[in-house]
Amino acid sequence: MKHGDILQKAILSEKAYRLMEKGIYTFFVSKSASKKDVKNSIEKMFSVSVKKVNVAGISSKQKKIAKTRKTVTVGGGKKAIVYLKAGQTISVLSPKTESKTKKTKKTGEKDIEKVSVEGKEG
Repeated sequence: MKHGDILQKAILSEKAYRLMEKGIYTFFVSKSASKKDVKNSIEKMFSVSVKKVNVAGISSKQKKIAKTRKTVTVGGGKKAIVYLKAGQTISVLSPKTESKTKKTKKTGEKDIEKVSVEGKEG
């Protein structure tokens, strides 16, 4: 099986982005792929070293098509959670890091409006 056939696509969700900061990446893989196949294909494609691989099956769901009696099977497949060794990242998939320094406005002196007893500004 070719390396391109094993990895179908990367899972890019909020949870996946949080895990990427820790060096954990998630991929959809083919149903016939084993842990060794996934490990070898990731090491060859991205030139990183893999610590371990977890594989989980995803169940498919039935969806009804609007205004008909038909149902369609949606989703399903297999996903692999890949743990890289410390300090390694896949630069193609890593989220862009924003600068964590927030710009604060320097106001110096606060603008204070003086209001007289009559309610007029003065």
